[in-house]
Amino acid sequence: MPLNTKTFFLFFSLIILGAGCATGRGPAPDGNLPAPELVAPPDKARGYTDSRTMASHSLTARGYELLEKGDADGALRLLEKAVGINPSDGPGYYYLAEAWIAKNNYAQAARFNKLAEIYLRRDRTWTSRARDQKRRIEENK
Repeated sequence: MPLNTKTFFLFFSLIILGAGCATGRGPAPDGNLPAPELVAPPDKARGYTDSRTMASHSLTARGYELLEKGDADGALRLLEKAVGINPSDGPGYYYLAEAWIAKNNYAQAARFNKLAEIYLRRDRTWTSRARDQKRRIEENK
């Protein structure tokens, strides 16, 4: 294997290994953020089988946990990685918007909310959450 392939394989293995560490349930929600199925491991029966989705899911769940603890900056770092790995991660965009709301940057929150609405449009529960989030953003602009 060329050096670049070895490096890629090592990096990818570390991501997968890290994803396996976040299989436990996160802290109980305090009512501020919806606690989606993200606090549990992805259900392979629902199509979560590829490594990108699994890694993205793990990062999004950890970002959610940081938001619950009040660490918006830490959550932003993880959530940006999550959507970088899987650009169709709707919950990742939703929580990115929440992190920007926590930092009182409503313009940035609106951008991520728009992406969340696009990628979550097929799920009624998430669509409703994204709409509610959009209202909160617009009220504070």
